[in-house]
Amino acid sequence: MSSQTEPDDTALVAAFIGGDEQAFKELVRRHQKPLYHFVWRQVRNHAETADLCQKVFLKVFLKIRGFRGESSFRTWLYQIALNQCKNHFRSVERERLDDVEIESLPLEDCPADAHAESAQESRMLRAAVEALPAKQRQTLELRFYQGLTFAEIAAGMNCPVGTAKANYHHAITALRKRMRGSGP
Repeated sequence: MSSQTEPDDTALVAAFIGGDEQAFKELVRRHQKPLYHFVWRQVRNHAETADLCQKVFLKVFLKIRGFRGESSFRTWLYQIALNQCKNHFRSVERERLDDVEIESLPLEDCPADAHAESAQESRMLRAAVEALPAKQRQTLELRFYQGLTFAEIAAGMNCPVGTAKANYHHAITALRKRMRGSGP
């Protein structure tokens, strides 16, 4: 790495469109881990997450010339990811309708050194988040885990900023109620 300031995403998009293949590789490098974590929180399956992330970056590669810059690259990327997750869930739902037996996905194991009480709270919180309606869960995860602004969330989810804020508020309120209600 050079000691110079790294180019921002917009500069990398322009460089890639101009023929610099390394610019696309840098965009992938920058965004692959947070994107993976976001998609994993949607589907809770590592193989499906890896497949979906690959589809997202392929779609970005194919459609990047159509990126108008009306939002940040990151917002555009997460909008594509959300659409891929929605498509995934539609296909999973179709498969479930065809297949009577529905498998439940196991919860991720907590680290071995975690205290039992903390692990229990973590499982309860994870279950509470997963029980949220999809739009509330997605808004919460984009805001809390990915650090997107409400404007970026709204752009990514194709909704008004007020709706993004309301989804987040309702998600937090529901989590608080559920976590208080599940105590001893």
